[in-house]
Amino acid sequence: MYFLTSLLLSFSIMTAAAQAADNWVYKGEETGIKIYHQRADGLLHIKLATSLKAPLAGIAALFAEVSSYPKWGYKMVEARMLHRVSETEMYYYARYDFPWPIEDRDIILHSKLEQNQKSKTITIVNTPKPDYLPLTKGVQRIQNTTTQWLFVPGNGGWVYTEQLISTDSAEGIPDWLVKMTADTGPRETARGIQKALKAERFQTAKLVHIQEK
Repeated sequence: MYFLTSLLLSFSIMTAAAQAADNWVYKGEETGIKIYHQRADGLLHIKLATSLKAPLAGIAALFAEVSSYPKWGYKMVEARMLHRVSETEMYYYARYDFPWPIEDRDIILHSKLEQNQKSKTITIVNTPKPDYLPLTKGVQRIQNTTTQWLFVPGNGGWVYTEQLISTDSAEGIPDWLVKMTADTGPRETARGIQKALKAERFQTAKLVHIQEK
């Protein structure tokens, strides 16, 4: 959700890449947010690691509010629900503002949330459905980027958070723009999430389908 999200692959490819990605290159830390990169099989793999202080239900509620994504997603200018399958599964549309002369990007995602009943860890996987809607004139449809969020409950209300991104969107894009999407984008989105979760409605959220630690 943010400017970085440019082209999606299947979750199976994403998972295999993440498991094989032993050679992560540490790109730095700012305000408690760490970024790692790795290139393999023509893809750029990105890993973000940080911590959030919020109940798991609050995190799930935040991600369920698609229309509010532009408030915290980096460079996201539009987001709307296309079809909600259940409390834990949905299809949604998002559009990102890319600087001229590069066309804006849009993406259609199939999002599924699962919670491990033993550890209470939450996983959110977003995979592409580029043919779900017709193309928008003047906007490039994202095809090959997969994202996965991992939320692991810890002590004192803190939740270890990891985002894995696998993308080929860096191909043919200037280096300054790659840096913006692969470093600035994830960090700014994480900061946006941290800020959004401070709202009382997320700090006090309770959901029937989400169990706390």
